[in-house]
Amino acid sequence: KTLMKKNINLFGYNLYIELKKRAKPTISNNTNIAELPKPYKLNFGPGPNWKKPDISWLSVDIDASLGEIVVNFQEFEKLPLENNSVECVYGSHVFEHMSIFKSQLVFNEIYRTLRVNGTFRLILPDAEKSINEYIKGNHGYELFKRRKERAKKNQNIEYTLFESMREDFLSPNGQANLLGKNTLAHQNAWDYETIKTHLMRAGFKEEDILKSEFQKSHCDAFQFEGTYPSEANQDYRSIYVEAIKHL
Repeated sequence: KTLMKKNINLFGYNLYIELKKRAKPTISNNTNIAELPKPYKLNFGPGPNWKKPDISWLSVDIDASLGEIVVNFQEFEKLPLENNSVECVYGSHVFEHMSIFKSQLVFNEIYRTLRVNGTFRLILPDAEKSINEYIKGNHGYELFKRRKERAKKNQNIEYTLFESMREDFLSPNGQANLLGKNTLAHQNAWDYETIKTHLMRAGFKEEDILKSEFQKSHCDAFQFEGTYPSEANQDYRSIYVEAIKHL
């Protein structure tokens, strides 16, 4: 919500000021979480192709048409859920879209809401793999080829090899209607050691954080992985990690 728009002249400079009220996570008007069975299951940014396995699943998304819990992660403060109310959390190729100033807070909130013995499964772009392919000068790396083709189609520019690699860390946003023009999609990245460190900062114990693989999980609730079009299926360029909450 915009609180004020104003043009002012300050020391000879014309300035435009726009003040907006910070958006807090909200519950979709069509969802009454209190009526849903606990514990909940959360899927962060699942996209339109994902179909809920059962009614205990809640989608967390910036798009109100896709999420029961609607969150702009650039302004994130907390999840609107009670402590220990979530059985499991899934997120595929979504956390890299959160800024370095908010991602740790999101991990903290996931740990807070996750119940004991609950599982957090996250799938991330393998930034280390992209760096290695760039160092090798691998123009034929499938991910780089796809990014070059997209840049040519959407922006009519020829990406360099470095630009193709850089999109693991910084990439242009394709949802201007939700996030505005000239904003970032990818704005964060991890290797395995770094994501493990960040999960430990959230509260997970080192021995309870494990490297995983595509369609291999300690939690039966994630059996939908690989059954619909998703970046999670691109195991050649993804890191799979699971953290279990033990006290």
